Amino acid sequence: MSIRNHWLFTQDQLENSPSSKCGISQEKENEYRREGIKYILEIGGTNKMKIPMPTLATASVFFHRFYMYYSFDEFPKHITALSCLFLAGKVEETPKKCKDIVAMAKEVYPAIFKEQPIKDPNNPPKTLLEEVMFLEKVLLQTLRFDLHVEHPYDCLMQYAKGFKIDREIVKQVVQNAWTFINDSISTTLCLLWEPEIIAISMLYMSFKIAKIEELDWQDRNANEQWWDVYVANLTIQMMEEICHKVLDFYGRENEANVGAVVANNHVGEINNGNAVPDNGTNSI
Repeated sequence: MSIRNHWLFTQDQLENSPSSKCGISQEKENEYRREGIKYILEIGGTNKMKIPMPTLATASVFFHRFYMYYSFDEFPKHITALSCLFLAGKVEETPKKCKDIVAMAKEVYPAIFKEQPIKDPNNPPKTLLEEVMFLEKVLLQTLRFDLHVEHPYDCLMQYAKGFKIDREIVKQVVQNAWTFINDSISTTLCLLWEPEIIAISMLYMSFKIAKIEELDWQDRNANEQWWDVYVANLTIQMMEEICHKVLDFYGRENEANVGAVVANNHVGEINNGNAVPDNGTNSI
């Protein structure tokens, strides 16, 4: 596996996070995480910013990792989101000026990203720009300057080349799996599983929803599944657990009537082949 083990956590660690120790429920913490990632995606994904999806994904991973060490009570999620976006741009060599990110945040979310009123001219509050740049330093220290992030996208493209089925079918299956990976960053999957396993699970879900059961692949051996070629000891139960985290995210987005990340409101169970949420963006 490619990911460093110290960036993987157990479910018990997630449930006993710094936020939970401050009295924030698991449900509320997950909500805060989704909101933070939404800021990253919607601010970074504007036409003016045009930040690539891999950079947005790196910023999202930074965000999730940061709150395994700090509570949402300690650092506000909207400032953290901008700091993650700023840092990820430098790491992925798609840099944006911090002042431009802050300006775009004010434009997209004016009610949330607003300057604090000056009550004492002799002791003015920090500007948003100063807050974001300060928190970037805290972020760097929290991440131990370990800034390389691997995503499931590369794994997905590698695994797709191994199937011996119609090219157009593979293209559609991979496109849907790519969309699932995009949306998985709003969940805590990147804290629980390696990118290889997430990629395989999203492919598995895409094949299931497309009702494609008969598969052939390169280097096939008797009594093995296609994913055994890439990862050992991966069970269907493990993959379905991962898939349901993404499906749960779609369900919550639908309940909240949020369509920015997931445009299609049809949420399917893995085993019944319902429609795939397809936002038509960030395609391969």
